[in-house]
Amino acid sequence: MSILTRRRLGGLAFGAGLAASARPALAQAWPNRPVTVVVPWPAGGSTDVLARSVSRNFSERFGQPFVVENRSGANGNIGAASVARAAPDGHTLMVTTNGPITNNTLLFKSMPFNPSTDLAPIALLAELPIVIAARSQMPYRNVQELVAFAKANPDKVNCGTPPLGSAAHLAIELLMHRTGIRLNLVPYRGSAPLTNDLLAGAVDMGIDLVTTYLPHIESGTLRALGVTAAEAIPQLPNVAPVQAQGVADYRATGWISLLGPARMPADAVAKLNAASNAYLGLDETRSLLQPLGLTPLGGTQADLTRRMAAEIELWRPIIAAANISVD
Repeated sequence: MSILTRRRLGGLAFGAGLAASARPALAQAWPNRPVTVVVPWPAGGSTDVLARSVSRNFSERFGQPFVVENRSGANGNIGAASVARAAPDGHTLMVTTNGPITNNTLLFKSMPFNPSTDLAPIALLAELPIVIAARSQMPYRNVQELVAFAKANPDKVNCGTPPLGSAAHLAIELLMHRTGIRLNLVPYRGSAPLTNDLLAGAVDMGIDLVTTYLPHIESGTLRALGVTAAEAIPQLPNVAPVQAQGVADYRATGWISLLGPARMPADAVAKLNAASNAYLGLDETRSLLQPLGLTPLGGTQADLTRRMAAEIELWRPIIAAANISVD
């Protein structure tokens, strides 16, 4: 055998050795490095608290750090777009409310990404029930009485809402659409100024997340007229859902889910879905969620996909009829 031949064979053997040593690295199971969990909202809110709790659980379960990053702006679109553009290797995820993945497609004239094609639904995490409340001096004690009063006094009831396009704002638009009543809506930049004006009597009633009004309902300053979830909620067990008060086909809640970039590895999606459902079944998780006004959900990846599509169809005629746009 010539020296040249031996060198060629040696080179081939060396190359084969490199390829063999590389195979385990290429076949490493997900996750094989830290995972970024984007929250497209500021720190401190219910979504952020849930995301950090989920991330701690996943870190322990998978043996890699799951690190939360808050990337807020444009009603959630900035953070969501960064996830949609991320490498689809399962190491960038998102925990978000439904705004940037459903409602924003109807509220914004243009979107920096397409939620239905650029994101991979993984799991439903929790629901955010909303409560309709009025000052205790008002003459209506529930939604039925509010509807009767508003029909007799069109445009005379001032109702404060969180920002245009928020889940609570859309919930009151849905109520008007379903019942034919006309309320004078007063949008606020946030929950704090709305609550202050409601307590001061500047508006007659308001609508917001349950946790916003719960202390004032418990003190008797505000009266809960109805909750927007399909069923009664633990925080207000004696307050009937709007649907149970005669408003047919009414359900309007915010909700939180886990997603990643489209074309994520199927095994990563399956592992994350199973881990999410296991997390939601823990007693400690339920103890965390209830004070935040959150109801655990869970389910399959297909459940989240169906909910995203159903929400868009629910809000399309409501947003169009109310001519709501946020850009």
